[in-house]
Amino acid sequence: MLYRTQVTQIGEFATESLNENMIIIFNDNAPKDVADYCFIHPDAELNGEILVGGQFLLGAISYPITAVGCVVSHNLDALGHITIRFDGASEAEYPGTVHVNGTCPKALEIGTEIIFTSNH
Repeated sequence: MLYRTQVTQIGEFATESLNENMIIIFNDNAPKDVADYCFIHPDAELNGEILVGGQFLLGAISYPITAVGCVVSHNLDALGHITIRFDGASEAEYPGTVHVNGTCPKALEIGTEIIFTSNH
């Protein structure tokens, strides 16, 4: 397991991102204006690097990672802040984006686990 945390707060506008097939996460040190758009979680330690071929688990659903932006691991470790896009893209759209294959959930609840695992 590379990273494990859970949703503890849902920003006022965070669920709007689900309509665009993505979620934005940030640890609980997020600036207020940014936190409004994020699913907030406690800070957690990243134990390795997020890579293509790994898995993103959101609650009980596992999504294969298809692309990883160049600053994802750094941003996740330092800020707990990345975007996860549910579009199966093979190249990262932005440096802080992880792309996964699968259907974006329609809603997220407080307590939903967020886990990244490696491909070993």
